[in-house]
Amino acid sequence: MTKRLPSINALRSFEAAARHQSFTLAAEELRVSPAAIGYQVKRLEEDLGRALFTRSHRAVRLTPDGMALMRRLGKGFEIIEAAWTEAHAPEPERIFKVTAPIAVVQKWLLHEPTMQTNRFGAFRIGWDVSQAFQDLEGSGIDAAIRYTSDPDPSLFSEPLLRQFYTPLIRADVARRIKAPADLLQHGLIKLGFDLAAERHIDLWTPWFELQGLRAPDRFEMTCGYTMTAVEVARETGHIAMGGYFVVAEDIAAGRLVAPFPVGIVPQSQLWVMCRKGREEEPEMLWFRQAVRACADRLRATAAGVRIFDLEGRPVEGA
Repeated sequence: MTKRLPSINALRSFEAAARHQSFTLAAEELRVSPAAIGYQVKRLEEDLGRALFTRSHRAVRLTPDGMALMRRLGKGFEIIEAAWTEAHAPEPERIFKVTAPIAVVQKWLLHEPTMQTNRFGAFRIGWDVSQAFQDLEGSGIDAAIRYTSDPDPSLFSEPLLRQFYTPLIRADVARRIKAPADLLQHGLIKLGFDLAAERHIDLWTPWFELQGLRAPDRFEMTCGYTMTAVEVARETGHIAMGGYFVVAEDIAAGRLVAPFPVGIVPQSQLWVMCRKGREEEPEMLWFRQAVRACADRLRATAAGVRIFDLEGRPVEGA
């Protein structure tokens, strides 16, 4: 008996014939002729020096040696078929998980065309929009977009965008506003912050001071988040001190108006962050480039707006 391995065609022909107990049915499965099946089986029998089938005019049956070979060979072909099936299976979708403020995701990242396509095949962004800062160590989160004035020194942090705040008015109300002083004749919405470094800041005060006016002591209402303030302004006709970039599409569509090209930036700004050492990974580089492109597009919509900090100092490149 030779010790060389037989051809895979011979083994496949034998396995099919043994499973069907028929050279004809095996030939139909493998799309060859019955004579080709018989030839391959004959080669195996010659190599082994013993019969694998007993042949009659109408049928073939496995011999004890054929049964023994089939038991082992059947398991082997099951493993081969499973490996081949797995190789043809679609690549599992990978999720690049990002935590970010809801306004950032909802208003400009979620629907950006650059955030829907990428160069990495089965790969998409999975957003976590919880308000709390998610820990990037051991949480399964790949990157974070955060508003802060003091980025975590243990993380890689890249400045992205400085949100500025300006009076935002419903279009029909805006037709009655001719000068900054006219704002004082309407209900104003005060915007509060829950960031520790900026608690109790009233953004109306520095904005009115830049106009040579004094801010009112009382407001129609106070909202904790810029999206809430803008939604209330839409519903009531009051005037919100709101984040410009959150409503850039509404301004472009004429639903809201920012009548005066003066904005105030608080101490915080928007950063993209990840664990140190990951910033140059291909997927992270793609994500950083994509969100920078989004930020650049938004920044371009505010061309011509003069930006000042809380102390009234001009801010360049906000």
